[in-house]
Amino acid sequence: MYSVLLVSSLRLVRDAVKALVDEVVDFEVVGEAGDRSQTLHILASQHPDVILFDLDPDYEAGLDTIKEIVSDHPAIKIIALSGHGESAIVKRALHTGVRGYLSKAGPSADVVEVIKVVARGGVYLSPNVATQVMDWVRNTKSEPNPALRGLTERERQVLRLLAEGNASKEIATALNLGVETIRTYRKTVMQKLSVHNVAELITFALSSGVIAMPAPKAVPGMRGSAEGL
Repeated sequence: MYSVLLVSSLRLVRDAVKALVDEVVDFEVVGEAGDRSQTLHILASQHPDVILFDLDPDYEAGLDTIKEIVSDHPAIKIIALSGHGESAIVKRALHTGVRGYLSKAGPSADVVEVIKVVARGGVYLSPNVATQVMDWVRNTKSEPNPALRGLTERERQVLRLLAEGNASKEIATALNLGVETIRTYRKTVMQKLSVHNVAELITFALSSGVIAMPAPKAVPGMRGSAEGL
């Protein structure tokens, strides 16, 4: 069972998402918060698997809160939900450590599928955001990133597998190593690359050509022509 915390200043948004999540057998909404104070209060006693965090209307405060959550609770996966698609906001959100960025312009039926993807270790970017990331990658890939030269071959393998969304246990199995060994590699790689979370690691891997950005595609499970939240 995956637990989900909903954060939005609008009860309408929380009610809409909760109604969608409640239809899924393996997922449960364990809390709702309308602001930073409520969010941190809930996290003092609960540790949800996923937080769906509405950045609107005050995205500055929202990003600051997300940054604090990622620092204090690195195991919690966060999906940012927003009507904003400006490059500066998207970049800041990715650098705070969100594992997904979902546009309110998309169908509401996408929400549950995105939560599933992120809860199970994957990452998700709305198509318009993915296009922006691809543009950033194209603009920064002309020269090999010198930071890669500081990694051993094994560290590059771990970097690639992490950036592709694999958990430490999955990487350990793939490389026939212990889980603690993989966690040590992960820590070393992030220190060498001066990155602080998985989102920054993925951005680095994309910009340096370690992994390729897949072409945007529709999220499965859309129902009819549902309007965006």
